[in-house]
Amino acid sequence: MINILIISHCDLTKELIKTTEVIAGKQENIFYIEQNIKDENLASLQQKIGEILKKINNESGTLILTDMLGGTPCNASILLSKNFNIEILTGVNLPMILSAVFASRTAQTAKDLADKVLADGKKSIVNAKQMLLERMK
Repeated sequence: MINILIISHCDLTKELIKTTEVIAGKQENIFYIEQNIKDENLASLQQKIGEILKKINNESGTLILTDMLGGTPCNASILLSKNFNIEILTGVNLPMILSAVFASRTAQTAKDLADKVLADGKKSIVNAKQMLLERMK
């Protein structure tokens, strides 16, 4: 099973995981880090991520989900991609986490998992009103 590491600013990660577990139950392969914006910089977050990856990364790799492109969680993860077998997706949302949880059971590599989660994440972002109105025509 491929491990999933979710990294975000403040309490976003904790709440997303809580909601995921309400829907899919407790997950053994989800790990997380929350960045304390006031006290943490790029170097300290990179060190935290590296410490976790040393424990959880395996030959299949690890999928990292971060909150936004260009944010410290994403930037710190990218810097570690030279030393660890990881894939990094940004814009984490609940459908992406659920996709990762279920697909991590059968995906062979973190790259395969990242491709699936990315596709599912893109499908989940829609203009709901527009979609409904089009279906009503």
